[in-house]
Amino acid sequence: MNRIGSFILIGLSCCSGIRTAAQQPDKVRRQQQLDSVVVVSYTDVRKVEREAFSVTSIATKELKNTVGDAKEILNRVPGVRILEEGGLGSSYNLTLNGFSGQQVKVFLDGVPIDRYSSAYNLNNIPVNAIERMDVYKGVVPVTLGTDALGGVINIITNKQQKFLDASYAYGSFNTHRPSLNGAYTSAKTGFTVRGSANYNYSDNNYKVNVPIVRKNMIEGYEDVRRFHDRYRSGNLRVEAGVVDKKYADQLILSLTAAADDKEVQTGTTMSKVYGGITTNSQTWAPTLRYSKKNLLVAGLDVTAFGSFNASKSQIADTLQGVTYNWLGETTVVPGSNAAEFSRTLTTLTDREWSAGANAGYHITPKQALVVNYLYSHFERTVYDALNPQKPENNFPKALNKGVLSLGHNAEWLRGFSTAVFAKLYSIRASAEKQYDFALPTQRLELLESAQTNLGYGLAATYFPRPDVQLKASYERAYRMPNSDEMFGDGLFTEANPELKPEWSHNLNLGVSYTKRISRLHSFAISGSGLFRNATDLIYRIATISSPVTSYGNLKQTRTLGAEANASYWYKSRFHLAASATYQTITDQADYVYVNSYTNGGQQVNYQKGFRVPNIPVVFGNASAGYRFQNVLWSNTLLDLRYRFNYVDAYFLTWAELGSKDSKRIIPEQASHDIELIYSLEGGRYNISAECRNLTDARLYDRFYLQKPGRTLFVKLRVSL
Repeated sequence: MNRIGSFILIGLSCCSGIRTAAQQPDKVRRQQQLDSVVVVSYTDVRKVEREAFSVTSIATKELKNTVGDAKEILNRVPGVRILEEGGLGSSYNLTLNGFSGQQVKVFLDGVPIDRYSSAYNLNNIPVNAIERMDVYKGVVPVTLGTDALGGVINIITNKQQKFLDASYAYGSFNTHRPSLNGAYTSAKTGFTVRGSANYNYSDNNYKVNVPIVRKNMIEGYEDVRRFHDRYRSGNLRVEAGVVDKKYADQLILSLTAAADDKEVQTGTTMSKVYGGITTNSQTWAPTLRYSKKNLLVAGLDVTAFGSFNASKSQIADTLQGVTYNWLGETTVVPGSNAAEFSRTLTTLTDREWSAGANAGYHITPKQALVVNYLYSHFERTVYDALNPQKPENNFPKALNKGVLSLGHNAEWLRGFSTAVFAKLYSIRASAEKQYDFALPTQRLELLESAQTNLGYGLAATYFPRPDVQLKASYERAYRMPNSDEMFGDGLFTEANPELKPEWSHNLNLGVSYTKRISRLHSFAISGSGLFRNATDLIYRIATISSPVTSYGNLKQTRTLGAEANASYWYKSRFHLAASATYQTITDQADYVYVNSYTNGGQQVNYQKGFRVPNIPVVFGNASAGYRFQNVLWSNTLLDLRYRFNYVDAYFLTWAELGSKDSKRIIPEQASHDIELIYSLEGGRYNISAECRNLTDARLYDRFYLQKPGRTLFVKLRVSL
């Protein structure tokens, strides 16, 4: 048996670091730890876990002493893979059961997070600010009412009424990550105020193995340090309002302000290096949230939010006649006004209004109707100070999206429940389009488009016995393009205003089983399979030679996948866990349309049957941990943790292109992480040390971009 097959069997028999509350034996649900992730207490998430949807709820109680952020935690969930383009602050792509990028939506307390700029995302939200994360795979409940094609991740921030949590982490590459979170609630008046402040900084000067170019000739490959990749960001979130009043369970006004700036070392590939390009962004976003159970009549529960986001991003490429190599050496061409990439000083000014409302009415204690509506209006203006008359910047760029959802949830028999729903999607976009390129009639014209589509689905779950759960779900799902996919990012992503919405038939099947062997031993095992048949799949088009990418549609694709995970516990002291995921996405179109002036039209698709490139096929992780109590002093805890991460080799470009010896492959990768945490006074004072990529292996993700090698962190944390 080859090592891939062996690895999958290990995952099936040994597997996963995370399990749902429904999977845990009753007497061990509250405090068990697995793969450095503690599942939310059974009483807190029982209703969510018993739903028909495939969902994993992850608590961060045992993770607050780690250096990780939301992205790091998600990367340990079965079926989830975060593909990064470098170190701290780099771009990333989130994949979930075969779908990736914007096909997987991220929410923050039920509000879409993509309305913020790059200064506030999964890279920047520290674990200290998070109470739990709900990961929906495939079919998404009506209450979130979004146009996700592959799933939704809902991040719930800390909701304790009174707390103060402060930490400071320092690590390799001059990385600093302080965090402060707190809340105060008056039991008498219901007035509450919450706040969080976080800062991230790194030089990102880790070593990479790259070609050394002099006089346009490659002299060889060397290990050199990145020299122009500094990243820093900060965000502040303040909330104030009232809770537990007759007129509102929650009425909260929040303001989020964030900013970041980044030096740009490379484009989409490492074939070219930059030494002067920078980007920065600033955003502020007020949001009003309201919720009330039994509003006006018994059984009517209502939630609503309204928000506005104003962000400004700048891209600076102002050097003239200067190019760099990976040693930081410059080549100067006197009199040249050529930039490193595309001479620009462009400012993107974005405005977005969004609102959502959800109403659920309990017809009977076991049946409920749910209505949800989510709307957003996005508009962008572009100004290039070095080219103020640039024609395409004179055209308006606007995007309106709406999703209206209706659902019915019911428990029909003991242990059997269903959720049936329908969704109406609408999109309207306007942007410039170039016609007759390179011809005398070449011109730009305003392109406006609008579409309305209907989706629907069904999810069901059944408990044949208390320790076994079966799940099945199907959805005809739609996902509409977002602003960057249609309008570009002003630098390395080109616009495509003709991008179509993507839609898919999604089918999920799952089973889980738990067993308490004795008072000391317990285990859980689960598995799931998935099928996706997608039309007009939106994917990122990359080439080896160019730092520029764009988004296009694949007419027909099919995804097949499976995941398995299992865990073993001895008391609350020792745990062993592993998970494995297999997913394959193939192009299934017989013909493709080629837009060409010389040989355009419908042509045979020579990529049919080949996997979509730059997406991992087999990956997984394993973990082990042991706790020692009352070490040196009473009321202390020493926690030792180990994690193993594996990704099998996969193609960077289409597999059918090029000769056998020249195919570009992202190689097989394995890495090891260790962590030591010491807590005093029941967790009030904590110190932790972490080593990632212990063996200093070369690791790659998207587009063969090299990630940091061995990385060390130390973190101090106080929780009051």
